[in-house]
Amino acid sequence: MKTTTTYLSNLTPLRGIAALLTVIFHVDLMVGMGGDMLLKFKDSLLFTRLYLMVDFFFVLSGFIMMHVYGKWFTDSVLGSDFKRFTIARFARVYPLHFVTLLYCIGLKIIMLVNNAPANPMDTVSNDFSTIPSHLLLLHSMNVNDWFTWNNASWSISTEWWMYMLFPFLVKPFLKLGALGRIIVVLACFAGYLAITFWIVPLVTEPASIPFVRVDPALLSINVSYQFGFLRCLFGFVLGMMMYAGYQDNWGKSWLANGYSFLLLTLGLGLCMHFAVPDVFTVSFFPLMILSAAYGSPNLNAFLGTNALQRLGDWSFSIYLVHQPLLYTIQAIMTLTAAPNPTTGPPSKPDMLTGWLICLVFIGITLVVSYLTYRLVEVPARRWINKSGRVISA
Repeated sequence: MKTTTTYLSNLTPLRGIAALLTVIFHVDLMVGMGGDMLLKFKDSLLFTRLYLMVDFFFVLSGFIMMHVYGKWFTDSVLGSDFKRFTIARFARVYPLHFVTLLYCIGLKIIMLVNNAPANPMDTVSNDFSTIPSHLLLLHSMNVNDWFTWNNASWSISTEWWMYMLFPFLVKPFLKLGALGRIIVVLACFAGYLAITFWIVPLVTEPASIPFVRVDPALLSINVSYQFGFLRCLFGFVLGMMMYAGYQDNWGKSWLANGYSFLLLTLGLGLCMHFAVPDVFTVSFFPLMILSAAYGSPNLNAFLGTNALQRLGDWSFSIYLVHQPLLYTIQAIMTLTAAPNPTTGPPSKPDMLTGWLICLVFIGITLVVSYLTYRLVEVPARRWINKSGRVISA
């Protein structure tokens, strides 16, 4: 079944911005040795909550999947449509995931051949026995004890299995009335609360790196390599429900303007600044997506700029290549460092130096992302989709 859908161009830049914020989060975490480099904790906790950009992706994904593929499964889930849908999503996410996995494995082999010293984090992350779970996109489904290889790809694993569930949710969700939709939305937030108070304390970590444990007192939903699918499920379904609201013009009279979008963005920023419980912070995501989808002349003009549109086009590459690039820089520094047993661990850069490093790294990431988008993502997607005669989003 082929369908024609309008392109919601305002949502494209939001992907790119969220991807860049994820890059900043990981630069601060890895270069800043746990954070507190780019933005001091005493001044703001905003950067400590940027892991929530992944949840923004989940909500946005549910919204977009309904917009692009919802009509395929309105009446039933036919085998032919499910096959074409599966091929389309495989073409979208797997080629670059596979390439970055191979790159990380190759980098690890180079380090082993050169007898490079490995820290405990590297040892548990780059475990060859976990490669099959990556190839099967199972690496966030409670089969590993920690992030492995391209750590950021855990969310690709959860997204894939949510794609497999999505066609079977469309018809029952479309049959829901207003009350039914409200109940589903409330159930999603109840799910977030369950993660906060029940799931987070259940998450385990390798004995060699106990310092990575998520403190339940933070009231976060930051689960990933274990129970990550639940986090994706609630965000994705929330996005699907918001799309139903979009079709009914829910809240359009007060959301379809740039001022509402700015206020929602400010509210999101304040929640992250004060590190309020994540269940409140994520409530801004569906409203921001709805506001951007409705659009307004000024908002459309801003989000429609060529730079922001290209940033959105490259967002998947930005997300998947930035950590392998960080690993590469760390590997180069490890391999070229002169051995000196009297030298302790490197000191954390000051804020100015940290931001200079971050900006240079963002520039490198954008260049590489442009190349992987043009040379990996687009050609692979076209070839796979042409073989399966499907459309992709």
